Amino acid sequence: TCFNSAELTEDQLLLLLESLEAKIVPQQLKLVREYTSHLAQNGGGRRGVDASLLSFSEEKDQELTIAIVEMSGVTVQKDGSFICMADAFSDMAALCVSLFILRLLSK
Repeated sequence: TCFNSAELTEDQLLLLLESLEAKIVPQQLKLVREYTSHLAQNGGGRRGVDASLLSFSEEKDQELTIAIVEMSGVTVQKDGSFICMADAFSDMAALCVSLFILRLLSK
């Protein structure tokens, strides 16, 4: 298979900076890992996740997280489930790697 390298958009980078300031990167990373794992195993489609992964102390943090994820081709439902486009894997993988690095650098 061919792996297409993906880059984050400037808007995603700005939202990641806000996430870093809000100290929500670790929780975002858990959520994005879940989504990316599903994509790697199953391709596109709908799937449920642990609702606690989308539970943030501030509503703006949840909105920020959903915005970043949706820019990568994943639609997040209010119940915590998500719908992935079949071609969203490389964008989600790029987001996952970026969150992982930010988490490491912020320790």
